[in-house]
Amino acid sequence: MTDAAITQPVARRRSALSFLWQRQLDHYPDTGPRLLYLGIVVLATIVLYYELYVGGSVAPSIISQYHMSFMFYVDISVVSNALGAFSSLIAGLADRWGRANLVTYGLVVTGLLILVAIPSTSNEWTFATVVCAVGFVEGIILVATPALVRDFSPQLGRASAMGFWTLGPVVGSLVVAEVASHTLSAGATPPWHGEFVICGVVGLVMAAIAILGLRELSPALRDQLMVSMRDRALIEARAKGLDISESLKRPWRQMLHLDIIGSAFAISVFLLIYYTAV
Repeated sequence: MTDAAITQPVARRRSALSFLWQRQLDHYPDTGPRLLYLGIVVLATIVLYYELYVGGSVAPSIISQYHMSFMFYVDISVVSNALGAFSSLIAGLADRWGRANLVTYGLVVTGLLILVAIPSTSNEWTFATVVCAVGFVEGIILVATPALVRDFSPQLGRASAMGFWTLGPVVGSLVVAEVASHTLSAGATPPWHGEFVICGVVGLVMAAIAILGLRELSPALRDQLMVSMRDRALIEARAKGLDISESLKRPWRQMLHLDIIGSAFAISVFLLIYYTAV
């Protein structure tokens, strides 16, 4: 009884801020919370693409201020996207740190870089370095967001959920154009700074929403196949008997199959074409 009396207050103190890191759900959520989580993920994706594309709305001003060539500016985008592709490999840490945590605190990092770091750059090389840092972090987050969509979508509704996720790059581009068309003459000096400040504030607001509202399934739950919402009780029962430590052994061997590698290669080629078009 003495040990319990001593440890209970400690557990309560630790749990006061546990929501900042412990985001795993031990039960599959009902329709209302599940749609809320999916909505947060879709909004986060839109904001991430807004952050990724905001430089395009003021590229002539940036090139002029730093006296860089157009090719140099294009090269910054190429290197930033290449770093994002490389950093997506790091998203494997999601099983250890949590997918929701990668999205939430990645939004904090990108928001601060865009709000504070980019407007503070003094020359083309510091600007290029910060832009590449943003691309590196976004590469990690943009792997975690579709994974969260998959987790919260039974197979019978997953196509619709992923369709909403793909609104991210399209709506992100439209947001960039809409915001720039109404704010470029707002008086910021130089004018392009204001676009990054607005974008950074939006990113931090989205991060706050994710901190308060975004959750994820526990590894035991998300490893279960869920065809429809009727399978919820079944997957929860299966999850209770799943050995998590055993399922996380030899992750590379689990992934080195033709259907997985082939799909990854195909979507990579598609994205190269897509980013070239953008």
